[in-house]
Amino acid sequence: MKMIARHLLMFSFVLLMGCSPEYDWRSVNTAEGNLTALFPARPVEQTRQVELDGEKMPFTMQIATVSDEVYAVGYRVFPVEMVAEQAKIEQKGRALMASVYQTMGEPMPDPAPAFGDVFSFSKEVNGKVFNVHVKILAANGLIVQAYVAADNQTPPEQVRQFLDGVKIN
Repeated sequence: MKMIARHLLMFSFVLLMGCSPEYDWRSVNTAEGNLTALFPARPVEQTRQVELDGEKMPFTMQIATVSDEVYAVGYRVFPVEMVAEQAKIEQKGRALMASVYQTMGEPMPDPAPAFGDVFSFSKEVNGKVFNVHVKILAANGLIVQAYVAADNQTPPEQVRQFLDGVKIN
């Protein structure tokens, strides 16, 4: 009888593992070595033009997906001569933050979140509610947007691990 119970327990465990998303965490150095991110799967990269404060600039995104969850880091590396101009970097970071709020159809709070703080939204897409968690960084000649878009079933520790793993070097 114990043998049957053990087999049933093992079978149940195998079934549960097959139903849960598989996270394969990996550290990725990017942004010319200036940014480290911890992704739950292999990211793909794409660069597109964005407009911040009336200026068009290249913005590179690295995106990884696990089931219906999206983990992404977007960044802009500014020219070397701007690295010392922290006020300009922070201005672009605030413009990036305002862009996120605008995209989500929400007013930016006053005061705005501090760089490095996580702010969240809930949005319905095709009848399913998704939570979007965002972190903006601005330092050392870089602006960074890290976000996770996932449903309510995503373990909060996975979201936190990703967002905590995004760091400017």
